[in-house]
Amino acid sequence: MRRAGEKSFLWTLQAVVALVFTLIVLAISAALIGFNHHQLTALTLRDAEEDFGRITGSVRNEVAGSLRVASSVLDTVSLTVDPNLPLGQLGTVLTPVLKDLDRLLPAAMGLFIGRGDGSHILVQTLDGGLPPELGPKVEGAAFAYMIVQPGGAGPTVEWVAYDSEGRELRRVPAKPTDFDPRKRPWYVLSQAGQGTVLTPPYRFANVPEAGVTLAQKSRQRADAVFGIDMTLASLDQYLDRLRFPPDLELVIFDRSGALIAHPHGGSLRQIRLANVADRLLTIDDLRSPLLSGLFQAFQAEGAGRERNLSFSVGGQDYFGLVEPVREGFDDLFIGVAIPYTTMMGPAEQIRTGLLIVSAASVVAALLIVLLASRRLALPLRTATDDIRRIMKFEFGHLRRTPSRIVEVLELSRAIDTLELALSNFMRYVPTALVRGIIGRRFSSELGGIRQPITVLFSDVAGFTTMAEALDPEEVMSKTSRYFSEIGSELIRSGATIDKYIGDSIMAFWNAPEAREDHVALACLGALRAARRLDRLNADFVAEGGTPMRTRFGLHTGDAVVGNVGSIDRMNYTALGHTVNMASRFEKLNKRYGTTVLASGAVRAAAGDGFLFRFVDRAVPEGAHAAMEVYELLGADLPEEPELAARPELIETLPLWNEAVALCEAEEWEKAADLLSQLVRIVPQDPLFSLYLERCRSQLSPSGIS
Repeated sequence: MRRAGEKSFLWTLQAVVALVFTLIVLAISAALIGFNHHQLTALTLRDAEEDFGRITGSVRNEVAGSLRVASSVLDTVSLTVDPNLPLGQLGTVLTPVLKDLDRLLPAAMGLFIGRGDGSHILVQTLDGGLPPELGPKVEGAAFAYMIVQPGGAGPTVEWVAYDSEGRELRRVPAKPTDFDPRKRPWYVLSQAGQGTVLTPPYRFANVPEAGVTLAQKSRQRADAVFGIDMTLASLDQYLDRLRFPPDLELVIFDRSGALIAHPHGGSLRQIRLANVADRLLTIDDLRSPLLSGLFQAFQAEGAGRERNLSFSVGGQDYFGLVEPVREGFDDLFIGVAIPYTTMMGPAEQIRTGLLIVSAASVVAALLIVLLASRRLALPLRTATDDIRRIMKFEFGHLRRTPSRIVEVLELSRAIDTLELALSNFMRYVPTALVRGIIGRRFSSELGGIRQPITVLFSDVAGFTTMAEALDPEEVMSKTSRYFSEIGSELIRSGATIDKYIGDSIMAFWNAPEAREDHVALACLGALRAARRLDRLNADFVAEGGTPMRTRFGLHTGDAVVGNVGSIDRMNYTALGHTVNMASRFEKLNKRYGTTVLASGAVRAAAGDGFLFRFVDRAVPEGAHAAMEVYELLGADLPEEPELAARPELIETLPLWNEAVALCEAEEWEKAADLLSQLVRIVPQDPLFSLYLERCRSQLSPSGIS
């Protein structure tokens, strides 16, 4: 490196090449390390997700199987058991059903019926413990009946214990109770719908277990509902069997954070909630920082579909997954968490080895690169200057000395080709668009955007007749000269020339480069082009040729501007009603004998520097309502006095405006008098004659306009 001045340094090519190749080696090494690490991480995550998928599938199969068995039993009971039997007899009928169900489905702990008169009987197994209402332990007790009877003084509840043979062991006298089966969620849901209903998980009142209730309306009595109470304790055992490795944490919880299942859920419920009734154990009750962190991350992400979670607890990073249980438990979620160190340990070891190999590769590459040649400096600098000049659209350069290096020689030829291609490309595409594409300010993809633009259409009057009288070569030469003159004035006024259509030109303003004064620029471009054509036509006449009288139409409004065409050939253009109307305004010139016609929207937005005169209210082809039509007469620009309106037009403008007002008021005689004066003053103005003829038509006996 060499110091250049006091603030900057100049680098030798050797130093730059060494640095570049070193960075390349570093980048390749980093990319390989990153790729391998990414692949290992992705593979590890995929394995973790697949393992979690197997866990989720097992839990779902367990839940779905239990629900199918319970639903089948409920369907049979609702069809075959008479709900009108006395409660005691119903208990005798339901007990053997519960025995059979207990063998098939250990999670089932109770079978009951609730009726519309408020009566209720629950047959409950005592595998989970004796209800406190039965008092001290009863030896040999296998089932308990909870019998609720309505009465005049209010409902009463009676508890009875039976052994496995159906012998009564203990009966607790009836006591008043506020239990009403008709107010229970399972009863309300069953009465509201058809088929089997499933309640959300809740804590059973007389055993420290979480569970759900399946219920179904009796098919023999509409106000009677059969139901099965099912504990979720079997899920604890499933999670315990699926827990591997040991530091993998599994839990099932609901949206509020209540604990539904855990590998040690049974013991946790016994210890922590032995004296707490009517609520589920929560994750916070477990006092586990890991599970609390998992649930907090789940809440922060928002409950819903399957999601990956990353969180930290006590400085330890964890990877987590949470997925809905489904199968009717839409508010239950399965959560899994595992330390990153456990999951990513092998990947970290491989990455460390790659880092060592990469460092050795960088040192070796640097020693080799220091021996590289310096002879590329001058030709590369020259190529850089040429490219910079081309990017500024400055074409033409001094001849370069051919290089003896093949790559540099090919680069020089490529630069020459680029310059030739770009300079020719700008002859076919608007310069502003090329600059935008090169500068990446505009997209070259198909499609466009809606935006306000001002559109100009021009057309040569009598072009077909003129072309028939000339040879094709003469038509081509004269047309090219015409387009060159008019196009240069439009481009000087900021126009984007869209296309040449025969003898017509379509141009627009405010795209691709936005201009707030695009309407004024369009008016300026039309006037400049018209004045330039006056001089060109004088030359044509002096040469013995025919003048090319040109008509212009201007309109402003919203259009879609962008790239139209196919994937291999497209055109930057504008489409829409605004474009069509500009073309229609150009055609209206033929009706009124005018040169530059503009819409009322153009007149309103052009500004005070331009002079317009009202022409008519007409319905252009393609329009649905009458539009105001104005003629652009000139502009008041001190630096361009040739753009001023002709004196006779300025002098007659007040009288013309008065005549138009009389026509609109249908005072045809007065209007005809004024128009006659205008015709005498400017007999070559076709608009005055047209309006005079219109007034005379209205004054004729037929009154036909």
